[in-house]
This record gives sequence, C-alpha cells and structure tokens, in this order.
Amino acid sequence: MKIDCRMKKIILIATAILALTACQKSMEDRAADEARAYTQKYCPTPVYNNTRTDSLVFDRSSRTFVYHCSLTDHMDDSTIINKNSQQLRSGLLQSIRESTNLRIYKDAGFSFRYLVRSAKNPQLVLFDATFKKEEYQ
Repeated sequence: MKIDCRMKKIILIATAILALTACQKSMEDRAADEARAYTQKYCPTPVYNNTRTDSLVFDRSSRTFVYHCSLTDHMDDSTIINKNSQQLRSGLLQSIRESTNLRIYKDAGFSFRYLVRSAKNPQLVLFDATFKKEEYQ
C-alpha cells in the first residue's frame, strides 16, 4: 500500500512539473505580450519633454523592441535632431544601460530600437537608432 501511495505521489509530482514547464512562455512570447500590453495600456503616452511614445512593438525575427515615438513643438525639427543626434543616441544608450525593467531582455541579448517621427508629418523619420547587446553591456 505504501508503495502504491508513493508511486501515485511521484506520478502526480511528475505530471505537475511537466504541466508547469509546458505552460512557460518563451522569452520572445513574453516580450511580444509585454510590448502589446504596454501599448494597450499606456500609448499614446502624454507628451513629456516634447516626446510622445506612440507604441511599443516586438519584432521576433530580429529580437528587437521597437519604440515608435513622435516629437512635438520645437523638437519637431530635423535640423535640431540632426545636430544633436549623437547626444540623443548617447542618452538613449545610457537609459538602456541603467534600466532595471529591461534586465531580463538585456541578459537575453535583445536589441532596442527607437524610431522617432515628426508629429506634424508622421511620414518623416527624424531619428532611428538600434542598440544591440554589444553596445549596452
């Protein structure tokens, strides 16, 4: 009787472990879900420092988070952005390096892209930068 009880427990535990591991999402699935949830909950964000986040998407093929943003008011100017693109790039890279919210994705080697458009003319891309693991670590 004790053997049957032990065997039942072992089978129950093994089944539970298999069920739990089968339900786990891949990092890519989790990233896509989190990007979708962020966009649905927060986007478009309120304008802050002349910047608005329009959406966040996850590109599975390149394992890249893509932040779609718009610039408004006096920052919605390609001359200003071109003149300050290195400072903008450096600031974004620093924020990625310091972000604890992105830690699991940085550890997994994901990339982060910022695609910034004009609020006045959404077809105009003012800034486009991708940060890969080699840069932010």
